[in-house]
Amino acid sequence: MFGFIAFGFKLIFAAIAGGALSYIPGEESQNYKIVETSLICIFGAAILGLTSQLHYGEYNITMGIGILAVILGIISFSKNLDFLNRMVWLFAGISGMIIGAGFIIQAILLVALVYVILRNSKKLLNYFDQDTEQTDDDSIENVSN
Repeated sequence: MFGFIAFGFKLIFAAIAGGALSYIPGEESQNYKIVETSLICIFGAAILGLTSQLHYGEYNITMGIGILAVILGIISFSKNLDFLNRMVWLFAGISGMIIGAGFIIQAILLVALVYVILRNSKKLLNYFDQDTEQTDDDSIENVSN
């Protein structure tokens, strides 16, 4: 009974974490992406949650097969997507697998890191470009003086 309750909590956390990856505050046109990443995260959590309960001796071959199944499934589903959406799907699946294995806090940290990078990518790139332009200009001014 406790295994069923834990599995239910894992699926709920996976749905929330998967939806958080595609959530953009103030945009309502991207609601289907939230559903997609939630379902992918739930898929990863469900497969790994079930395979972690199956033990055949000391080797966890079933967990390895579950990990391969999730990754290959996501790769085959996302063949027609652009790079950014494909990476979001992969991270949703990976965070779902981490939640399914029972490491909820680690999955939340991964989702938070990916979310921050996705939402602030332009600012990060501008910051790095700005630093390289300033250092190049300073070296030219020092040589000319």
